[in-house]
Formats: sequence, structure tokens, C-alpha cells
Amino acid sequence: MNQAIQDAILSPRGTLATRIKDQRPHDNLKTLPVFYRNLEEALDLRRSSSSYYSIVSNYWQTSDSIDLCSGDILGLGASEARRAEFLAEFDRNPGFTTGSSGVRLMDGNYTYLEQAEKDIAAFHGADAGILVGGAYEANIAVWTAIPRPGDVIVYDELVHASTHEGMKQSVALQKLEFPHSDVEAFRNTLLEVLRNHPSIKRGRSSILVAVESIYSMDGDVCPLQELVDVVAELSQGHGNIQFIVDEAHSVGVIGPKGAGLVCELGLEKDIAIVVHSYGKALGAAGGMIIRQF
Repeated sequence: MNQAIQDAILSPRGTLATRIKDQRPHDNLKTLPVFYRNLEEALDLRRSSSSYYSIVSNYWQTSDSIDLCSGDILGLGASEARRAEFLAEFDRNPGFTTGSSGVRLMDGNYTYLEQAEKDIAAFHGADAGILVGGAYEANIAVWTAIPRPGDVIVYDELVHASTHEGMKQSVALQKLEFPHSDVEAFRNTLLEVLRNHPSIKRGRSSILVAVESIYSMDGDVCPLQELVDVVAELSQGHGNIQFIVDEAHSVGVIGPKGAGLVCELGLEKDIAIVVHSYGKALGAAGGMIIRQF
């Protein structure tokens, strides 16, 4: 790390330190209307504890900066070749519209969009998929809508916040976590559920397993093959234990042509639902929910 960057990050006079120091309470709240005063008082609680965050200038795009926070890990977001191909795609499809005109259930659906979903699903070795605004929203949607009354969710303790948001809104009977990537603990958790829920053991309800192919905080890879092997042993052919895999951090970097860990391991037919993100390694935006049923 060169001295200029080190000073900017670590020095008491650096940019980061200055920003934190400048988080002072608002000078005079008494003259503000009550609506704004209440908002400022809430913000002042954060300012006084140096925990107020706001949008800052993009210092990281200057030549002397090291990017330690971007999800654009392959640099595709700034690729001139990709930009040119993006614009060429517009020329190849002169009828393409840049707005939705409405929700897809009404008049916001288009042939181009349907074909794109088919092509992307096929790329991932899946039967079908649906594009959404982002992978965060995709996880919330999946975990809110898919679990049925009587189902149990078993999840790795380090799954993403979006998965937790969706699970909170689900109608699942129970939610159980297992220690991170611990295959034996996973097995014991499944056995506990099967003992305590006869309807699942008889194949009338399901266990839904939430894991990530690469975990976002530590960057470690899920022992997915081992987890699938445990499920194959315990489900006894009922199909009552199904995986929902978040591939946000593996698409673009693992698997054939970057298709993800599920494809790398050849587990396309063993995973019920996969969520992909296009705002990270692929340098674009949006997400996709892919199914195998």
C-alpha cells in the first residue's frame, strides 16, 4: 500500500478519520418543524456515536486507490468490449423497449425478456427461471413464497441477511440453523427434524435447506456435494428434503463458463432452486430465480 493511500485510510488527518470526526449533532433543532426535528434527532443519535453513514464521493475510482469493496471482481462493469456488445444488442433488437410499461402479470411482459430467461436458465442447466430486480429481492421472494405450512427450514448460520428477511415472512412451521458448513451437524439437524415431525418423515411436508455456494463474508466454499449426499441418504426417495442455493458470489468465477458451483459439481438435478446475482462478478444488475421442477 503506498503512503498516500495509507494516510487516507489510517492517518488521524485522513479522509476516513475526518468524516467520522465531522459527524456532529445538528446545531439548532428548535427552529425546525416537528417532522424534520424528529428526523434530525434520530440522525443525531447516530452522529454522536460516529455510526451515521451516507453516500460519499467516489474516491475509489481515482488512480491511487485500491478497491476493497466493489462486487465487480472481474472488472466487467468497466469493460469497453462489454459496453460495445451491450449497445450492439440494442441495434440487433430495434423493437426493444427501455421501460416495463407495467407489471409482468399485465402488460409488462415481452418476448425478448421471456427468451432471455430461457437462455439464462439453459446456461445454468435449469428448466426455467425468472429475472428480478436484484438477488436480495430474489432471496426474499423465494423464502417468503416457497415454504408451505408444515415445512421446516434448515439453514447455515452464515446465510445472507436477505435469506433471513424472507424466512421471517414465511409460513414455515420451524426454522433451525446448523453450524457453518458442518456436515455432521447438518446431518444431526435433519435427523432431529425427521424425529420430531412425522409428516415430513412420511413425505407429506418438506425440509428446505438454505445454503450459499460461496459465503460472502469469509469467501469459503460450501461443502455442497457432502450436504447433498447426506440428504440422499436420509430422504429415502421421498424428495422431502430440498435445497435452495444462493449463488450470488460464485456465478462468473466457478463452474463451466462461470455458471456456478451447482454446475461445477454437476448437481443441477439435485437442487430445487438456485438464486443468481448479476450485480457482482458479471458487473451488471438484477438477479434470477432458477428452478429444476
